[in-house]
Parts: sequence; C-alpha cells; structure tokens
Amino acid sequence: MFTMRPLPLLALAATLAACSHSAPPSRATPSPQRAPVALSPAQLAARQSLLAADSSLSLIASRSLHDAMAAGASDDVVMLMPSLPRIGTRDSVLAALDSLNSVTTRTLSWRPIRAETSADGTRGYTYGYGRRVARSDTLTSVVPIQYLSYWRREAGQWKLVAWLISGGGADAPAGAPEACAHPGPPEYVATNDSTAIATVRTADLDFSARSRKSGAEQGFREFVAPDGAQIGTGRSEITCGRDAVAQGVAPLGPGALIWAPRVADAAPSGDLAFTSGDAIIHIGNDTSYSNYLTVWKRRTDGTWRFVADGGNSAPAPSSH
Repeated sequence: MFTMRPLPLLALAATLAACSHSAPPSRATPSPQRAPVALSPAQLAARQSLLAADSSLSLIASRSLHDAMAAGASDDVVMLMPSLPRIGTRDSVLAALDSLNSVTTRTLSWRPIRAETSADGTRGYTYGYGRRVARSDTLTSVVPIQYLSYWRREAGQWKLVAWLISGGGADAPAGAPEACAHPGPPEYVATNDSTAIATVRTADLDFSARSRKSGAEQGFREFVAPDGAQIGTGRSEITCGRDAVAQGVAPLGPGALIWAPRVADAAPSGDLAFTSGDAIIHIGNDTSYSNYLTVWKRRTDGTWRFVADGGNSAPAPSSH
C-alpha cells in the first residue's frame, strides 16, 4: 500500500511546494480508544512469539546490524533504508551494510508498539520506535527512527521478509497512539485464497490510480483501515487513524503521488500481505522518489485495506 511512500515527502512537500500549505495540516481528533480484540490461544501465542523475535533482533542489532540481518533475515528479504535504493536478498543487504560500515559503524535498537499475525500464524508485522547510532573514529551520532517490519515464519522461527527504517522524531511516546493501540474489530477474515498476492498487487495499483486521479488525501482515505498507520512522516509520533493519515498527505493533489509495487507476499490464509515498490512525487517543477512498504489486511468483503505504510527517500529507480 502505497500509502506511505511519500511521506517523508510531506516535509518535502511543505518545503518545496511552499505550495498552498504554509504548514502541515493539523492532526485530526483521536478516535475513541479501541478495546483489544480477543485472540485465540494460538493467535496469542503467535503474537507473543513475534514480539519476542522482534525484541531479540533489536538486541543483536544494538551490537551489530550486520549480525542481526545475518541471523534474522530471510534469504529474500527486502530492506528499505533512507537515501538508498531498495535492497533485495540477504546477501545484498549484508554487502551494503559492510560497505557502509567500512566508513561508519551503524547499530540500531528499537521497541515495537504494535504487532499482529495472520490467522494461520505464518506472517506478521511489527512497527515502532528506535534509534540509529553511527560511530566513526571522530564522531558518534544518535538519530531517532521509526520502523515497519513484515515477518514470515520459517521452520518455527520468525524471519524478516521486508524491513523499512525511516527517520523519526525526538520524544517518541512510550506506546502506540490511541487510534492504533489495538487491531480493529474483527471485520477482517482469512480466506485461504491462493490468489492473495495477485489481488493485493491489484489493490496497490488501484490505490495509486485513485491518488493520481483524485489526490493522495482521497486515495489514502479510501484505502487505509480505520486503525491504519503511517510510519516515517517526520513527526515524533507515528500517524494513526483514517482521518490523520488522510490529512497528512493532503498537500499532494491529483497526479502528485503515484507508485507501483515491485515485490509482494501474502499469508496462505489470505488475510495479511505486503507490497513494496517505487513512488514518484511531483511538486511543482520538482520530482523526487521514494521506496515504500505497505502492510495490508483483507476485509470480509474481499477488499484489502492497509494497516501500516511507510516510506523513505530514494534515488531515481532504474526503470519505470
């Protein structure tokens, strides 16, 4: 879901566009707090194991990001880091990290504020807050981050399949924003549909088409779940809830934001999936690019809505 691809652009939109908005739109009034959705014992166990895997990986990454990816990533992992092209496969990610670390050693640490798994317990996602520490011979810098992770269970262990690291803000809250504190009501359903990957790609393309035709605000409002979140907007707090997410991209009118998925995956149960691809942002005479990662859930009527979306700046893609 393409929803977040450009957000780091919001800052860009406000700066570059100076355009019809002198300041980012105000945040919507928070939605009433949700009660936790009751989970079956199997779902609860899957969620707890996912949170444990996420926390364990953070501990390793706080010492060595290379070791964390070597131990915790799938062979086909997709990694999105600011200002870099999307990196696919664990070997490519490790090579990129080694290249970066030859100049400055980077470590990460984070804490999840939300986690959910598919009905069959084979896929899951987490997102939250953290920090990046970069050390050279003469300088140490600490930068707040936000992250979004999509996971797959392999031989009983959770492995990263897609991972987005984006800029955060100081003073991140301790927990999830009220609108995203708990998954939404059980309007989502497992379908055991082998066409899930194809249909979620189509949903992503439809989302982009709506953004192109009607503007990002209308597109996001239509395709975000009521408890959907955007990661990496430059704010201290992850943006949560349909109104807040839609208002956050209001400066991006018709044709300003378009994207296309390049990678996708879905649980065999057909209820949880991700898409990742390239986005183009047009603001006046300026064009910029973004990588994005979107996590989707399927509703009882068969449509997909995104529950988490993130993006960061990227060089121009090799082809479009």
